[in-house]
Amino acid sequence: MRPQEAQAPLKIERKSDGKTTIISLIGRIRSEDLDELKAQMDDKSERTILDLGDVTLVDAAVIRFLSSSEREGVTLVHCPPYVREWIGRERVEGETQSDEE
Repeated sequence: MRPQEAQAPLKIERKSDGKTTIISLIGRIRSEDLDELKAQMDDKSERTILDLGDVTLVDAAVIRFLSSSEREGVTLVHCPPYVREWIGRERVEGETQSDEE
């Protein structure tokens, strides 16, 4: 990956047939992008799919958002391996913290 690709701002492409919404995310997702992403997801479709195939970089807040979205029924497709692993670690840490409380 070239350095400028990792720094590319987030591009959101959205397709919906009324029942399923597919949101393709391209570039770097930062915590500052989450409000816009949430707005794009809030269309009352029966199913929401986030396509992460062209995501280059994410931060911790984005991982927490993706993890909670997935728990709420959003489908993550083409998820980069490092993102999937990070989501898994975040869930384990979250469960561990809940057990300690």
